[in-house]
Amino acid sequence: MQTDPRIIRTRKSVVDALLALMSEREIEKITVKDITEKADVNRATFYHHFKDKQALLNYTLEEHLIRYCFEPFNDADSFSRELVLGVLEAIVELHDYLEGHCQLNFQKFLLDIEQEIKSALIKRFLPFVKQTANHFSDDYTLLETYKLVGGLYSSAIAIRKASHYRSQLISYATDQLIK
Repeated sequence: MQTDPRIIRTRKSVVDALLALMSEREIEKITVKDITEKADVNRATFYHHFKDKQALLNYTLEEHLIRYCFEPFNDADSFSRELVLGVLEAIVELHDYLEGHCQLNFQKFLLDIEQEIKSALIKRFLPFVKQTANHFSDDYTLLETYKLVGGLYSSAIAIRKASHYRSQLISYATDQLIK
């Protein structure tokens, strides 16, 4: 990942512009020109960082939004209730953020978001599940990891539909998932 402050600043500006525009209109109606004007960068700068609008969208999802779901792993050295709880809360909050800031586009990207999050969570959780698994076979460990990740994501979606008691539901779901 690039650490040059200018690169970071430029990419952040372009991502912020895309997110702001996505709150106003559908992605199909947003042009690279719209993005560059909103970000106050020229087209050459945009194309230096991103191949096209789709590449920017993928980068935004992967690097700036979905990465938020993996912050609980930063301090984790083993499988724990706190890790599962942190990831569950992060998925709920990410969906809340996306729906609030990208209302017109949220449903279009829901499946992409789900696939990205699940795929990355499987890779992140697998070593932790291996540490705690009582199985001799990697197949069973992988199955347990898929079950955990599927349960996490499904729980987050169900919790978002609840209008009250979110924190209690998150706690309950976490306890059920770590059994």
